[in-house]
Amino acid sequence: MNPTEMRSLIPALGLPEYWYPALPESSVPRKRPTGLKIMGEEIAFFRDKDGTVTAIADVCPHRGGSLRRGDCHYPGTIACPYHGWVFDARGECVAVLSEGPDSRIPGKVRGRIFPTRTLKGMVFVWMGTGTPAPIQEDVPPEFFEGEDTVVMTATRYWPVNWRVALENALDSHVMYVHRNALLQLMEPILQFGPAGYRPRIVNGRAALGYIPADQAPRPAREYYPGVDGYWPKSQWRRLWLWAFAWRLRRRATRPPFNPDEEWGMHTFIDGQRVRSGGHHLPSMFRFDFGTHMYTRACVPVDEQLTRVIYYHAVRRRTAVGRALARLFFVGFQNWAMNANFSDQDYRVMAPQRYDTPEKLSGTDAEVIAWRRLLLSARGMPARTDLGAIDELRDDSIAGLGPGPRPR
Repeated sequence: MNPTEMRSLIPALGLPEYWYPALPESSVPRKRPTGLKIMGEEIAFFRDKDGTVTAIADVCPHRGGSLRRGDCHYPGTIACPYHGWVFDARGECVAVLSEGPDSRIPGKVRGRIFPTRTLKGMVFVWMGTGTPAPIQEDVPPEFFEGEDTVVMTATRYWPVNWRVALENALDSHVMYVHRNALLQLMEPILQFGPAGYRPRIVNGRAALGYIPADQAPRPAREYYPGVDGYWPKSQWRRLWLWAFAWRLRRRATRPPFNPDEEWGMHTFIDGQRVRSGGHHLPSMFRFDFGTHMYTRACVPVDEQLTRVIYYHAVRRRTAVGRALARLFFVGFQNWAMNANFSDQDYRVMAPQRYDTPEKLSGTDAEVIAWRRLLLSARGMPARTDLGAIDELRDDSIAGLGPGPRPR
């Protein structure tokens, strides 16, 4: 199966048999419901008697009223604004306020409840119809750590399909699209040639892209004979790069944020750790920056809209350190990474097509590995025609015609 055929089989509304981030717990009021759409499903959120956030389908089983526009008259319940059908945290109708206490409906009607779990202030929702999978398989491990680990979040909306938003994360575009982003201006432009990142699938849940230790970066500025010119056109960033060299040294020498390959986004080649980035099911991209762990979770809203939720995880031993980390995120990092940097992605992706023939190159290998992983995901039909991971390095599979594998 070629990569374009793989692309066409990935569900446009996402993979339902997974846990997804929904919204911050703080955004769910104590005495009224709220709601949002995930994977085409309208969901209402309210709190049970213990204050835990509960999720119920935002449609009253009676005649389709919107529960998110209703009320929470009684602790642990949500009432439809139309006829006052009241549902508890189990989804059971417990009263019909428009019919009186002797109504025959209570105990006979239920709304659909979506299992939820609140971790470090973020509400996660199980979108599947089967028994929920262990949440640790779908949610980064830093959400399960103690108070020394702080996970700060930010949310943005991109009017693109979730598949486009995810495939953008790790390919050769970074040094071109982001060349003038503030964070990128602090680092040299590194090109790795037509071979690009090499893919590796870990535990059937993550697709990593890494640069082998023996694949040295290309010069920061090279001559392109097809245009009779150099790229980058100038070398003015060299005037200040020396001042930020310490950032690269610190990143290279720090231990991985997470020790395992699957979540830590690193791999081992001949016993040597190679830092990398990559995708994780159901819809995340992760990168270990050394000082913090970066995650971009792309949650499908519908086929044309994606809710992008960023996780910025750090570890600080003291309350003062954690407070300073939050201040730095709010005052600088959130804008620098999630707005200044990532909005450059958005501007490129917004008009991008996802239904045209593709002519791929070796630098798309990690993207192809991600597509292959998606087609093997939980809840997807079993397939035997996806090919081995090493075939992803073959130019003929990349759509360029027969040719030698990049070395």
